[in-house]
Amino acid sequence: MAEPDTANLRAQLEVISKETSFFKKYFALRKRCEQLQQSNEKLVNRIQHVKKLIKRYKRDKRYLSTRLDEHGDNYRDAEVPHMWEEDQLYGNLRTPRLFQGIDSNSEAETRGRFEHKSALSSIQPLLQAHGIRSMDATAKMRKIKTEKEKDPNAPKKPANAFLMFCTTQRTVLQEEYFKEHKEEIAHHELTKSLAQQWNALVPEEKRVYYEMYEREKERYEREMRNYKPKPEPGSEASACTTSEPHTSSINEILKTSFKEELDA
Repeated sequence: MAEPDTANLRAQLEVISKETSFFKKYFALRKRCEQLQQSNEKLVNRIQHVKKLIKRYKRDKRYLSTRLDEHGDNYRDAEVPHMWEEDQLYGNLRTPRLFQGIDSNSEAETRGRFEHKSALSSIQPLLQAHGIRSMDATAKMRKIKTEKEKDPNAPKKPANAFLMFCTTQRTVLQEEYFKEHKEEIAHHELTKSLAQQWNALVPEEKRVYYEMYEREKERYEREMRNYKPKPEPGSEASACTTSEPHTSSINEILKTSFKEELDA
């Protein structure tokens, strides 16, 4: 009787191992399908965006063609330059590539920064002549003024009732999913399951978390009454406010200076 029992156990173990391997393959394929679906949705959105751009460019092309025809321009008879001729014509406007491994996005960003700096450097003498400091320094001061450092000693804001529910039930849900599926639950599935469980709660069960939220609010208000924020340096704030030029004033100065140069 011992040999048939051993054979049955071996057969059951083989079936369980096969089912486990099938489950692993199933979840791997399911995860891959979800990734492909997300990438397909991104491609569809990108195609729609490109179609809108093409439609707008066609409309601009028709408008330009109409305006050129009204002025009698012979743009249809103009010769289109070849690629190497364009490189020779516009080579001076293009910034050299510093590294061979830079992609197109970083190259475009570098070119935009270079053109921005060259445009600012062309009007720097005019701004300095009127007593205005550089635009880069003004932008840095404005950034320092707008961005405030977070105080680590400040009281922590209370989380709402749903976040408290997620904090208490997240670990339980992860353990249950791991016991059932033998793998960790994905982040989006975890969020979805927590939201479904929260919506399935009756008002009496939700009241526990709302009471926790009210206690956290009282704690936060009590700590805020006793909290003293760090004093901000007044010199830097005054320097930022006094040195920040308004856009309209700069435009007026540029207009008047250009008008004086034309009159001269």
